[in-house]
Amino acid sequence: MITTQSKSFENFWEIIEKEIHQHPVIISNVYCKWFKRGEASEAQIVDLFEQFAVFSKWFLLAQMMRMLQASDLEAEIQARYILVNELGVGISPDSATENQLFKTSWAHINWLRETAKPLPLDATQLGSWNSASLATRKFIEGLERNYGSKDGNVGHGASYAIETWASWGIGGSEADENNNFWKELISGLEKCNSRRRQNNQPEIPLDFFLFHFNSEKQHGDNVFDELRHSFDKPEFHYEEFLFGARKALEAIHTFWLGLNNARKRIVRC
Repeated sequence: MITTQSKSFENFWEIIEKEIHQHPVIISNVYCKWFKRGEASEAQIVDLFEQFAVFSKWFLLAQMMRMLQASDLEAEIQARYILVNELGVGISPDSATENQLFKTSWAHINWLRETAKPLPLDATQLGSWNSASLATRKFIEGLERNYGSKDGNVGHGASYAIETWASWGIGGSEADENNNFWKELISGLEKCNSRRRQNNQPEIPLDFFLFHFNSEKQHGDNVFDELRHSFDKPEFHYEEFLFGARKALEAIHTFWLGLNNARKRIVRC
């Protein structure tokens, strides 16, 4: 028997599936579809790393804001786990950071700097605001406004959208997983590494990208559980939730469109 509450959630879920799950940045990321073909030049890969490093470093501020504005204690705990892992604390298989080691080299921005060593990049500048494109700056500012919103429902919606985007397809069929953006980046870098081996160039390590691909499903499961748990609470407002989700995906899309426009301007070498 379907109760009024469960029916209401079913109706809301239909909206989520239509408006959030079908967003082009989730199901048809033009840049990642191109990148996975392995045709990127070194200059285009450098541009990806430069902009992704800004994302990695400045996401910390948005994540801190998300933790401070979490809708409940469990959401605060999960947000703190993500934050401290980004800062260099290890995680257990269930994505918790309790009693885990800390290493400065494990901070994601430092991990990314290490990953980028085979490329002609200045590690001291990786992640700097000055190296951010206009699109990347708009993306980060959008995350701060929505993911880090003082309106808990807006932040909740943004959190759901971000983790759904990052975990999309993982745990599904091979075809589904191959359409996950992390997997697309990994596939493209694997092909680029094959070319680099032929040219006697050092390969780009894939550990950073593989780690995220392998850990995102738990984050996606967590935000679904948070949504299901929160939906029936009187303080949950679906309009604000959807607003935050849409704005977060809009910001993410801006980031990737910026990269896609930039790669067309970069002369292949």
